[in-house]
Amino acid sequence: MKHLLGKNNRNNDIIYVECTDKDIYKIEMIMKDDSLSLFLFEKGKGIHVIGEKEYSVEARQVHIVFPGQVQQLRLPESSLFHLILISKHRYAEITGGIQIPSVVCQKYPVINISQETFSLLTRECRDIAFEIIEHSCVMQYIVDTKTKIILQSISREIRRTSGDLQIYDQHPVLFMFIVLIRKHFKDERTVNFYAGNLGITANYLNVLCKKHLKQTASAVIDKVIIPMIKKDIMTSDDLLVNIAYDYSFQNYVHFSRYFKKYVGLSPMAYRKKT
Repeated sequence: MKHLLGKNNRNNDIIYVECTDKDIYKIEMIMKDDSLSLFLFEKGKGIHVIGEKEYSVEARQVHIVFPGQVQQLRLPESSLFHLILISKHRYAEITGGIQIPSVVCQKYPVINISQETFSLLTRECRDIAFEIIEHSCVMQYIVDTKTKIILQSISREIRRTSGDLQIYDQHPVLFMFIVLIRKHFKDERTVNFYAGNLGITANYLNVLCKKHLKQTASAVIDKVIIPMIKKDIMTSDDLLVNIAYDYSFQNYVHFSRYFKKYVGLSPMAYRKKT
């Protein structure tokens, strides 16, 4: 494994490694829960578990894992891939005007890349490999710039292949609706709250969601919240009643009914199953 950490790189805010299938167990040593992870698969096949779903690994793919997401990589065949870890706060600084809505990327975490774009990405990765070890502000700026080029290229590919982003581009209100849900998901589940913050009526927000997302505004809210609750149930040792209160449910019974409506299992049964 070509393991290159950015010494003097803002406490390793950006980490790059080039790996084969034999290096998977070593990756756990450098993976960070608060980092954005970009996997660029140059060759090989296998399975990548992101969140609760399994995704096939193919050549010329980018897999995106957001901070806090559970992931596991299984590569039974000879493989080669590049891994870039970007700390959460550094990612916000670098991206600037690059808009890659996390709600879209979590829905489509695997992006098939064209040969031309993938060649660009691997070239930039290998450049970073040499520049990230230099202890200078100039090299830090170059690493940031090349990382931004990689993110911009991925953003273009997502926009090319994702119908959801076309909706968000055409209707900024829907994009801001998702942003607000992800900000207030533990405290608010009512359409009225989000409509009020968007400066529109609940009825108009419902009309927009039904027309462009083919579901009610309430369903959109719940489809963002449920995966968050599932993750907390899976990864936390906290009592289920405490998780219920954390999500502002009045009592555990209400929480359990809400969860079972969408998952088909009670929180307790889901925790035992997983």
